[in-house]
Amino acid sequence: MESFVLLLEILLPAIVVGAVAYLIIRSYLNYEEGRQSLEIEKSKQDIIFPVRMQAYERITLFLERITPDSLVRRVLKTNTSARLFQSDLIAIIRSEYEHNISQQVYLTANSWSMVKTATEETIRLVNITGSQMPPSATASDLAEQILHITAKVSKFPTQVALEQVKKEFTQYFLKSTT
Repeated sequence: MESFVLLLEILLPAIVVGAVAYLIIRSYLNYEEGRQSLEIEKSKQDIIFPVRMQAYERITLFLERITPDSLVRRVLKTNTSARLFQSDLIAIIRSEYEHNISQQVYLTANSWSMVKTATEETIRLVNITGSQMPPSATASDLAEQILHITAKVSKFPTQVALEQVKKEFTQYFLKSTT
């Protein structure tokens, strides 16, 4: 019995010290793992944040450029036919869209869907308006008709998409700085 008590007197402190050392080491390793995860996440954000911000800027520029008012005024060549002007407008919209299509990976699905809809609706407006023009119509006639139609619409899809993109941008990038 005495040897058992003596054995307990020796083993019990060793077990307690071992258990405490184990808990301390495990706690330290968990802390280090969490700290490394945070560092990895921070470095990812340091890389992605500027690229994502640039994507929102590019999509904003894209939407501004394909807004019918801006597009017509920028592209109008008064000495061309309405049909040629129509095809130029469509080609420019599609080219701009294709140039910015990769930006969708940085936007939410909802925002990208609105950008895509705005693009399609702008093309649709140009095509429908162009198809209603007489064969002798000039680019100026088509431009005037497009501007007249868009003036009647309270919010053209490019404006709706632009508002969504700006709202999302504010939500993701400006809330963190205030």
